[in-house]
Amino acid sequence: MTKIAIVTVNFNGKDDTLEFLESLKKLQTTDYELKTIVVDNGSSDDSVSSINQKFPGVDILQNGANEGFSGGYNRGMAYGLAWGADYILIINNDTLIKDGDLLQSLIKVFKSDESIGIASPKIYFSPGFEFHKDRYKKEDLGQVIWYAGGKFDWKNIMSAHRGLDEVDEGQFEGVEETNFVTGCCMMIKREVLGKVNKPESGRGFFDDTLFLYFEDTDFTKRAKKKGFKTYYGGNVAIYHKASQSTGIGSEITDFFHTRNRLVLGFRYAGLRTRFALFREALKFLVFGRKAQRLGVWDFFRGKTGSSERYIKEVRKAEYQLELSICVVNYNTADLTKNLLQSIFTPNSGFNPKTMEVIVLDNGSDDNCKQIIKDFQLALRSHARFAKQAKGGRSGPKIKFIQNKGNEGFSKGYNKTISFSKGRYILLLNSDIEVLDNSLTGLLNFAKEYKDNAVLGGRLYFPDKSSQDSAFNLPTITGAFKEYFLGKKGSYFMYVPAPPAERGEPEGGKAVQVEGLVMACFLIPEKVLNKVGLLDEETFIFFEDIEYCRRLKQYGVPLYFIPTAKFIHHHGGSTKRIGQQKAYELLQKAAKYYHGPVYYFLLTWVLRIGQKLGKTKTPISRWTMT
Repeated sequence: MTKIAIVTVNFNGKDDTLEFLESLKKLQTTDYELKTIVVDNGSSDDSVSSINQKFPGVDILQNGANEGFSGGYNRGMAYGLAWGADYILIINNDTLIKDGDLLQSLIKVFKSDESIGIASPKIYFSPGFEFHKDRYKKEDLGQVIWYAGGKFDWKNIMSAHRGLDEVDEGQFEGVEETNFVTGCCMMIKREVLGKVNKPESGRGFFDDTLFLYFEDTDFTKRAKKKGFKTYYGGNVAIYHKASQSTGIGSEITDFFHTRNRLVLGFRYAGLRTRFALFREALKFLVFGRKAQRLGVWDFFRGKTGSSERYIKEVRKAEYQLELSICVVNYNTADLTKNLLQSIFTPNSGFNPKTMEVIVLDNGSDDNCKQIIKDFQLALRSHARFAKQAKGGRSGPKIKFIQNKGNEGFSKGYNKTISFSKGRYILLLNSDIEVLDNSLTGLLNFAKEYKDNAVLGGRLYFPDKSSQDSAFNLPTITGAFKEYFLGKKGSYFMYVPAPPAERGEPEGGKAVQVEGLVMACFLIPEKVLNKVGLLDEETFIFFEDIEYCRRLKQYGVPLYFIPTAKFIHHHGGSTKRIGQQKAYELLQKAAKYYHGPVYYFLLTWVLRIGQKLGKTKTPISRWTMT
């Protein structure tokens, strides 16, 4: 069955969003599997709780900050793709569904030509939201056109909506190729998002350096360069409460429109147009409104993205869920099942009302999907969750997604992160087992640090002996101290000593470290927004070291939590790759992390140190040689 994800972004627009979600009930969805996704950009108007209460089936993603049009929709589209959507409909929260066959009609447009990648319906002004209200008769309201296809004028860097302010008399009923598709409502085929991604833009497809305005033009421009067509389907329509989000003529509109028009013009336009834009920019600096002047200055300074002047920091954000536990399986279904059993035991700290588990199968051949399905059926019949089922709820749910092939550690976990809804993201290796109260222990410390720190638990071997899990970032200096001066922990992994073990009281205190292995790694969504996702340049290995280095660069502390305890079947995941293949991937990852010159120097320090130094620790995987 065709999967369609409907994605909208909310920022303090609770009433509009609730009305929009109510209008979705008009849609005919019998032929499709539908998922509705609301991305909240850090609202302060109780949007999340209101949406959750009135529309419990809607998936709410919290950005924790105002990430703008680009960042909001990028988050929602990534979630939709991870779910497996064939098409994604991005649509403003200040719109209303008019025609119940909207989805069917747009899908029909796509099927008429396989090269069509983006399609948009006709868009009317919502009654009472016309630009020129006094022009129209009462019976014309609801038939005044806002968009019926359009064109982007690259000589003047502005879009023109066909039919704007006209009363619809059937003049734009057809289905045809169009030069410009508005981000107010566009349906995008999955294949487009696979080819028009901007990996340098965080989670993204739209260019999030634009933040607001012209991101739809930039996106469709890139899609056309990849050979996709953009189409207008005039047989169906929606209503639009125009400019509800930013306001007509507001300072926010002035600033972002001015700045991004310059960005887009200098990115794509010809030399003559660039010269004209430069003259206009100078004119704005002298005679423009304040926000226009600031927009020009930011462009000349190369400052993109959000603006602290107009986009205020979010003080408090609501989340639909508190914790998302992310697991990637690659031919370890037996270990993954053990992990799930440990998560759902009564004493782990797992709360099915506020937590979720996401399992990604990374192209395994171990029947993981069926094992997860059987486990979940058994779980729902368990007495602990029986009351939930009687209360009309389905009980604890394991969100299962699957890759056709093994895409590696970082890509796998990034996909699970993209498919998460929690305030905190806990990455667990499939060869982990959760011990009593460990989830609660991690969350308590995360809240204590006000979502500004990354945490890791204490790892044990299956025989309950301690397992090294902390490290200092690998350097030549650290290798020299470890090998030649005998200072343990300078280069190799170690177990941080909690305060009680150092002769101090309160053994439950956290210990700040420079690095922790990613077998158990809790990242607040707030930190993800700041630091980003895992680096996908390596297939496996060094993703934890690279991320810890990035945390240090961004000033995000990392803490070892000794009271949060986990069994780690060390190597249970990587040994399924094969020893020779794993070694090759390790070397490749080490060269990528260090760079070829530094890697060469470090290798020789390690080899000489192993022969001549005080520490005779054999060269192992941690030595990266």
